[in-house]
Amino acid sequence: MRFERMQLAGYEIQEVLGQGGFATVYRARQLAVGREVALKVDSRVLDSPRDRQRFMREVTAAGQLSGHPHVVPVYDAGVFGDNRPYMVLELCPGGSLGDRLHHKGPLSVKEARDIGVGIADAVAAAHTAGVLHRDIKPGNILINRYGGVALADFGLAAMPRPDRELSVTREALTPAYAPPEAFHLAEPTPAGDVYSLAATVYALLRGRPPHFPEDGTQLSLAELIVRHTWPYPDLPGVPTALNEVLGRALVADPARRLSDAGALRDALAAVDVDSAD
Repeated sequence: MRFERMQLAGYEIQEVLGQGGFATVYRARQLAVGREVALKVDSRVLDSPRDRQRFMREVTAAGQLSGHPHVVPVYDAGVFGDNRPYMVLELCPGGSLGDRLHHKGPLSVKEARDIGVGIADAVAAAHTAGVLHRDIKPGNILINRYGGVALADFGLAAMPRPDRELSVTREALTPAYAPPEAFHLAEPTPAGDVYSLAATVYALLRGRPPHFPEDGTQLSLAELIVRHTWPYPDLPGVPTALNEVLGRALVADPARRLSDAGALRDALAAVDVDSAD
């Protein structure tokens, strides 16, 4: 895959690993320590000092979580001369859980539950540090070189367009995993991350997010918003206790939802999956 010629002091940029609507990820080599890293460059531009300060504030907060075993470490961050922000992250050669779902289908109950426990612990740590993720989904959970899973994209996940507040932007939402209140421009809260994480665990078990048609039919945003208000659809072949936990975390009304990531972690960990597939 070809890539634009760009330079970053201290790094040798080698190839494009992936490209999405808002960012491009490059494989690069950090010269000072001789390690391969992932360089994520956002395509959006931070035009004002306020936007740049907000980005660096979020990345600094995210960097404090780098020691967590289920958070992708942030090694460096900054803004290019053309005002595009970048982050330097641990290279995770296993791709994402979104890739795995696409190529191999749903995970076992135990594996999905265990991933949910680990990521919920990471989200709880983030919330304790005052950091919201806002875009938890299988595509943002990466598989590192040791087979472990870690949450990525803190700081870039919901970066607004210039001069738009985070609380009133929807450009960076992933509709299938976003909490219902996000479509009504509600202020982001920890309960929103809990909803997205529960929807992610559901997708790991089912192969698709909650409320999505079995035949893979694409839904309009209006249809999806309506479906987000539907009752939780129990998963067949899944322990009743696990369905109950996911159902509590996927309540449409955030005031009635299991709103604490630590409580979601503990509830998932308490589910007996020894006899499950």
